[in-house]
Amino acid sequence: MSRLSETQRAYGTLVQLLDQEIRKRSGPARDLERLRETLDVAFYLLGWSQFEYLVRQEAADLIDEKTRSKSVEHHAWRYLQDNLRALAVRRRLDLIFHTNPAVRTQLDKDYEVRNEAAHNYRLLPKEAKDVSAWLLKLEDLVEKF
Repeated sequence: MSRLSETQRAYGTLVQLLDQEIRKRSGPARDLERLRETLDVAFYLLGWSQFEYLVRQEAADLIDEKTRSKSVEHHAWRYLQDNLRALAVRRRLDLIFHTNPAVRTQLDKDYEVRNEAAHNYRLLPKEAKDVSAWLLKLEDLVEKF
């Protein structure tokens, strides 16, 4: 179990507290709704950063394992190992999920959402709003590494 589970639990707790506060308000709760949107983005980015760390570790382990082979590909894996720091997250995802293109395609879409949120200060689109379910999905992917 990774820290993603704890992140998901923390997110759920904070969302419940915010929802309770929104329901208590007799007037407009736009400021709290905006806070909720910001909370969604923050936890989405936190989830990605935790997932990226695990992807980096898994890719390094995979490359280490392949480097030990005695086949002709050993040299290619060794080159990749020597240049691992330059390997982008998306290439690492390619290594890990090369047998599951549907998951890989979805992660690419999620990464675009991540980039928009992190670099362009965008809120999450409707399809990415269920951060709790998304964090659980990431945890499930990590379990399958």
